[in-house]
Amino acid sequence: MKSKIKKLNGTTKEFFVEMPKETVDRMFDEVLEGIRKTAKIPGFRPGNAPLDIVRKNYSEDAADEVKRRLIPQAYQQALQKHEIRPVSYPEISEVLIGLSGILTFKARVDAHPEINLRKYKGLKVTRNKISVTDEEITETLERLRNMNAEFPEIDRPIEKGDFGICDIETFINGEVIAKKRENMWIEADKEVSLLGMGEELCGLKKGDRKDIEVTLPENYPDKKYAGKKAVFRVEVRDVKEKKLPELDDELAKTLGKNSLDEAREEIRTQLLERKEANEKVNMKNQIMEQLLDRHSFDLPASMVSRQLKVLMERAENELSSKGVDKETIGSNREEMKGRLSKEAERKVRLYFMLDKIGDREGIDVSEEEIDSWLRSLADAYNKPLEEVEKYYKEHDLISGLKEQLREDKTVDFLLSEAVVTGEA
Repeated sequence: MKSKIKKLNGTTKEFFVEMPKETVDRMFDEVLEGIRKTAKIPGFRPGNAPLDIVRKNYSEDAADEVKRRLIPQAYQQALQKHEIRPVSYPEISEVLIGLSGILTFKARVDAHPEINLRKYKGLKVTRNKISVTDEEITETLERLRNMNAEFPEIDRPIEKGDFGICDIETFINGEVIAKKRENMWIEADKEVSLLGMGEELCGLKKGDRKDIEVTLPENYPDKKYAGKKAVFRVEVRDVKEKKLPELDDELAKTLGKNSLDEAREEIRTQLLERKEANEKVNMKNQIMEQLLDRHSFDLPASMVSRQLKVLMERAENELSSKGVDKETIGSNREEMKGRLSKEAERKVRLYFMLDKIGDREGIDVSEEEIDSWLRSLADAYNKPLEEVEKYYKEHDLISGLKEQLREDKTVDFLLSEAVVTGEA
């Protein structure tokens, strides 16, 4: 087999491949022999027709099958010969079996980019000082009190801090602009309620209705309504009073602790661990930004396109979950696409840099590490390990998981090699 390679734009490679007559003839004989076993040719029982007659009657079918079998083999040999790692399926063209019996074709494919790795060990990162204040512990306890609050139904007008269970319709210029929301909890407090409208509920009773006029914010998800005046037509279904538990040892017991002091220490430890984890992410991000600044190389267009598609779908699903209609999402697609294109390129560039560093440093992921991760996931979601493993295998997620774990290990390695400055 002969093959030539040509570099096109970016990381795209094009092969011209030639399979010799001897190889093509052998494959033709093999294919025709298979056809002869079942071929229905007048005057002959299946399997008994002479090969030259089978060839005459099934030449086109045989040629198609020869191409189907030989092209993948030849393509793989060309990849190995020229040491190309593809990141996309090949585009096969100009397939021809000439009169000489030689098979030729072209294959175009996106390949791993060529990366000239610059310094990646000993990068300088800053570590911020980590501490937990008494105020933060108190704020956490207040959130826990709120999570354990009770909401008895009351028969009186709404007061500040109460909750109105409401049905809401939204209008602009008398036209309904959003699906009616039912049984929506609104706190009667301007600072914490939807668009500050909660305070307008004060004084209303069960069964009361009220139109509340507000100006929609400029960052309103549906751009065509941003900044416009809207009317919320509110009907109060129920009124509930918020009753918080006392901040004492009894509350601590509901949290699994013997005393409030013990609960405070547990909260301090948890907040510290969370801050440590966040600071580790911050330091890793510093490393990623330095790698991006130090390296410039062509990216496979197909991979950037796939990554952009993932980001677009994620963004559209998020908007849809916020109630933005499909028409509005569609009208903003181009703006969103332009905004997310840079992020897609960034993610793909980081992927290849970390992959290259992982190769150079011999970083790999063992089966035990994959099993451990799946076991942690099963524990987190209270699922049997076998169920989680089956899901990942049936949905072909194991290879992607291995890639992600390898990338995480590579970033951890870079952090371990970094020069850390700042206060511990």
